[in-house]
Amino acid sequence: MRISKMDNQSTVSTLCLRLLAVIFLAVAVQAQKTAEDHFTQGKKLVEDNCIDCMGGNRDGEEAGIRELEMAIQADEKPVEAYKLMAEAYANLTTYAKSESESQTFRNKEYDIYRKLYRLAPDDPQVLMEYAQTLTDIQEQIPVYRKVVGLDPKNADARFMLGDSLLRQGKIKEGIEEMRLAVTLESNPEAVRNIVERLTEALEKHNCPLQDASTYNREVVRAEAAATQGAGNPQPMLVFKKKFAVALGRHSCTPVSANPGTR
Repeated sequence: MRISKMDNQSTVSTLCLRLLAVIFLAVAVQAQKTAEDHFTQGKKLVEDNCIDCMGGNRDGEEAGIRELEMAIQADEKPVEAYKLMAEAYANLTTYAKSESESQTFRNKEYDIYRKLYRLAPDDPQVLMEYAQTLTDIQEQIPVYRKVVGLDPKNADARFMLGDSLLRQGKIKEGIEEMRLAVTLESNPEAVRNIVERLTEALEKHNCPLQDASTYNREVVRAEAAATQGAGNPQPMLVFKKKFAVALGRHSCTPVSANPGTR
């Protein structure tokens, strides 16, 4: 049996029409999605495809970003959507295939936090992340001050403010912020980090805390007690009170470097 040229053309035309119908159907389904649908789908994709998520992958994060972009275009929860997009780009820095690609994703994440800073200038989370996009400590300090003004019990902000002040040589004020950070911080590992950073900074500024090595050993033991087995928080509570008292009493005048030396 011979198939005529006309039959071939008819078959091709039928296939083309079917393909077009599928495309039109896909477009119609997409058009039916509301802005809320885009946001919800984007949120799920971003959260389900983190670097530590079971079955998570780069394609899922990128698909989540596209959904969130469509939600933002429709003015659907722009602050929440931008936060999720920044989270997705942070995850993509780990999925990146090269350092340059990782830096590209990091730049996009930072760009988003700069947008968020304009959209939500009184959001402590946004302010904390925005501060990390700044390279000048002098610019970071006012941002951290604003966070602790908005949220006085924010231990992370107290720590970052204290660390920045210490690096600027503002010892007394930096110590006070670190003291508050230790008092407010509930994570044992974070408490140990604060103690170690503070004692090291004071040593560098020729303003060592008395018995610093003892405090560093004690905080390690307290962390272990709090995190091993069933966990016993009591040693850490006792340590925090003791360390806070020591910081409250600590006072010194840093020894300035000789102007003629480097």
